[in-house]
Amino acid sequence: MDFDLRLLRHARALAEEGSFARAARAQHLTQPALTRSIQELERRTGIKLFDRSKGRVVPTDLGSVFLAQARELLGHAEALDREVATLRGSGTGNLVLGSGTFPTAIFVADAVAAFLRENPDVAVRVVNDNWVTLVAALRRRELDLVVAAPPPPEEGTDLAVQTLSFRQGRFLVRPGHPLLDKPDLTLADVVGWPLICTGRLSASIADRLLKARSGARKRHSLPDVACESHEMMRHIARATDHVLLSTLSANAAAVARGEVIALPVVDPAIGATFAILRLESRTLPPIADALARAIDGADRAALGIERDLAANPPARAVKRLRTASPCGRACASGALKPSPATGNPIRRPGSRCGQKV
Repeated sequence: MDFDLRLLRHARALAEEGSFARAARAQHLTQPALTRSIQELERRTGIKLFDRSKGRVVPTDLGSVFLAQARELLGHAEALDREVATLRGSGTGNLVLGSGTFPTAIFVADAVAAFLRENPDVAVRVVNDNWVTLVAALRRRELDLVVAAPPPPEEGTDLAVQTLSFRQGRFLVRPGHPLLDKPDLTLADVVGWPLICTGRLSASIADRLLKARSGARKRHSLPDVACESHEMMRHIARATDHVLLSTLSANAAAVARGEVIALPVVDPAIGATFAILRLESRTLPPIADALARAIDGADRAALGIERDLAANPPARAVKRLRTASPCGRACASGALKPSPATGNPIRRPGSRCGQKV
């Protein structure tokens, strides 16, 4: 049968939104028009594609199989549209970039900005997610390039990999965290506290952290708090005793302001080498190469910042170790004193900090 890409897009939107009303808005349709599209697609295929379940629309088993193939077909069609538009003229067209959680926080925004300064007429869409999801979308041709930790070599034989810098993993905590008072700090001490990180830790890093854990927390999965928003990770670390596993360059501004403190524990086995990934079998237009060059340049610039931070911890952050509240805000001079029970700062009468104790 001949497939109508318009009907396939409508079915994909319904599967993603789980609601006729939301899918219709996303596709700029009326709800009756979307309903007619789905009915027409089911008539042409002879398959019931969706069920209504507890107020939500979900694909049937056969619908799920059909939609998986439809997504791949749409990915090819949309990639072809982008490439044709790009080839019409130099410096124009569309690119879709996938960016992992940490590259997004470290250097991808700078890379895209640098690229757009040179190519202001190119439309760029950036998709942020973990590397597993991004690589799957790259293979469906929904993305042109991906910046993330590459999959294991045996799982990436269809990918062209342009290696970027190695990023040393660092543990960061709020000012006043009990770990800051512990002498001769070890990895075992650090992982005794709950960790915040991306939900897709590599197997080697997860194994290293689990081996260092002991006691009751050894039974916990890692990370203890999984998140794909780096800003949210850091916010949680600033407001709790959780330890953020990240990099210095992803937190450069926060470290410089003394909002988070990098612990002195550095394990060379805990880190990641990011890369620019593309499909080996796919020829991308010249503007994709220009974006890759901008990514490489931004990565190297961010690495320089990271090395400077590692060699020269900000004096402000060191100064604030003993004079900051658990909320991460500096209080009036002398407003804090350590709790005899926990060693954490507590508020003296007259403190201007709003932290409850």
